[in-house]
Amino acid sequence: MTPPDRGRPWALFVLAVYATLGAIVALVPRPIDRGFTPWVRGTLAFLREHGLAGWITYDLVEYASHVVLFVPFGILAAVAFGRRLAWLAVLLALGVSALVEFAPSLWIEDHSPSPVDLLLNIIGAVGGVVVGYWAAPPSRPSRSRRRPSRLLDSPPRLR
Repeated sequence: MTPPDRGRPWALFVLAVYATLGAIVALVPRPIDRGFTPWVRGTLAFLREHGLAGWITYDLVEYASHVVLFVPFGILAAVAFGRRLAWLAVLLALGVSALVEFAPSLWIEDHSPSPVDLLLNIIGAVGGVVVGYWAAPPSRPSRSRRRPSRLLDSPPRLR
C-alpha cells in the first residue's frame, strides 16, 4: 500500500464499528431517547429562561440529530471507498438510512417510518460523503494514464 492508502482499512474498520453501534441504537425495540427526553427538554427550558436559544426546540434537536448522526457515516464511507467510489458511499448511505427507518416497523407494531427522518439521514450522509471526498487522498492514476518517466522526456545529450 502506498502512504495515502493506509487510512482506508482504518476507515473501513471504524465504519464497521460505527455502523454496528448505529444499528443497535436504531433497531432497539424502544425509543432510544426515552431516558434523555426530560434532560433535553429541561436544558432547553433553562436556556429559554436565561434568554439563550429561544428558537431551539425539541423538534429541532431531534431533526438535527438525524443529520448529525449520519455525517460521520458519510465521511468514513467516502474515505474507506476512496474518491473514485464515493458514489458507492452515497448509495450505501441511502440503503442504510432506508434500513434504519423501515426495519423497526417489522417488529414494532406502532412504529411508522418517517419520510422526513429518511430525508434528514440522507442529507447528513451526503454531507459527510462530500467532506470525506474532500478529505480522501486523490486516487492514483491507472498505469495506462501515468506519465512516462522524465528520462524518456528529454532527448539524449551528446558529449
